Amino acid sequence: MRKIFLFVILLCWGIVGFTQDGVNFEHLSFKEALDKAQAENKLVFVDCYTFWCGPCRNMTEHIFPQEKVGDYFNSKFVCVKYDMEKGEGPELGKRFGVRAYPTFLVLRTDGTLVHKLVGGRDADGIIRGVEEAFDASKASGAMEASYQAGERGKEFLLKYLKTLIRFYDPLETVVAGELMDQLSDKEKMSKDYWFLFTNQNLSPAGSNIEKYLLKNYTYFCKSIGKEEVSKEVEKRYMERLMRIFKKEEIMTERQLKALGREIDALKLPNNGDLQSYVKIARGEMKNLTSLVFVCENEFFKIKALEVPYIHFYDRIMKEGTPEDKERWIAVGEKLYVQMEDCETKKIIKLCLDFYKNNNKQN
Repeated sequence: MRKIFLFVILLCWGIVGFTQDGVNFEHLSFKEALDKAQAENKLVFVDCYTFWCGPCRNMTEHIFPQEKVGDYFNSKFVCVKYDMEKGEGPELGKRFGVRAYPTFLVLRTDGTLVHKLVGGRDADGIIRGVEEAFDASKASGAMEASYQAGERGKEFLLKYLKTLIRFYDPLETVVAGELMDQLSDKEKMSKDYWFLFTNQNLSPAGSNIEKYLLKNYTYFCKSIGKEEVSKEVEKRYMERLMRIFKKEEIMTERQLKALGREIDALKLPNNGDLQSYVKIARGEMKNLTSLVFVCENEFFKIKALEVPYIHFYDRIMKEGTPEDKERWIAVGEKLYVQMEDCETKKIIKLCLDFYKNNNKQN
């Protein structure tokens, strides 16, 4: 009996020791966590997670239980974690701009933000990241306060922008524009700031940043490299024309012609493919029969860019004449034979099977 008693005592000690090794996440409401941190003269650390998030589970199962992580966090923070889809989670997510998981918050006892981290990391990485909360030059909360107070220096805006990018914060577009206003032409076309033009969250379609890139295409080719710049510019024109195909952007015949001339003037490597896109967009404006006719000619001129066959299948099969549908099937069969890309061939095959079955039923 005495041995059993001693075994139970040792087992309990083992459990206590184990639970104290890692981060001590307490089951507290948000207000209770703030109050406890104030009483203990600590900050609050919040793990913002969701049940379906793999990196969140990895942090919970493998990183936070580590002794050195627990030693660091338990001495400095009252630690809590909230599912962002339950209880207080959605409100806290909205309040602190949580848009990706896991997100980690370091908060003062009045509930204001000191620092934010996004994404899973290893033990040393999470400690290093949270340590930034104690460095005013790196703490995101301090940068946000400085920005709101009117700080607009070039170096500050660059640092703040890179922080916003990590947080998927929609303010990044505004700050990118403000940073552009601070830069000289030489700086804008340097490799240090090329990321402004390749991140379409920072330079969305129609933005001043995108317009600057298109206007100064030749100069960018010299400073960044023609292959890289051409690829970015072609991607932007292709995506714009795809939006036109999907009726997400409406252009007149005159505007489409002007767009074709604008593209042609740049002498892009895949100018011919883009010109085919423009002709397809112009054909679509008239009627479906005209669209099918244009695609019969232009699809087989496209060499490098995506052949937009599947983008019109729904409209043609629902609204086209029987002749339009027959011709569209013929175009697909010809594409299938000539297409080298295996994935594209599979998609076209699925479309053809759908078209043929649909025609039989009708």
